[in-house]
Amino acid sequence: MVSRMDIAQIQSELAQDVLLIDVRTPEEYAEGHVKDALLIPHTQFFTADIPAKKDDSIYLYCKMGSRAEFAAGVLKERGYTKVTTLGGLGDMEALGFKFEK
Repeated sequence: MVSRMDIAQIQSELAQDVLLIDVRTPEEYAEGHVKDALLIPHTQFFTADIPAKKDDSIYLYCKMGSRAEFAAGVLKERGYTKVTTLGGLGDMEALGFKFEK
């Protein structure tokens, strides 16, 4: 999990167009998601076209954290080297992220 000291770094990276991916279902995403998060359901990570280079930072979240962990494992197997799981919606809220519908 991410420590408080990392929050400023994460938010700084996200401001520089680093990839933030919501790995939940389209229905869950429609109910509310982190502003500017890209939707790629965790079930699609084996074949999804990830709009990032293999050494770009990628942040993932879901509802509780387990699907994000799964997706992170798949991305690492596919050769992505800077994948970070931010946890679930509660974790994202605690980190200060804003949600939108």
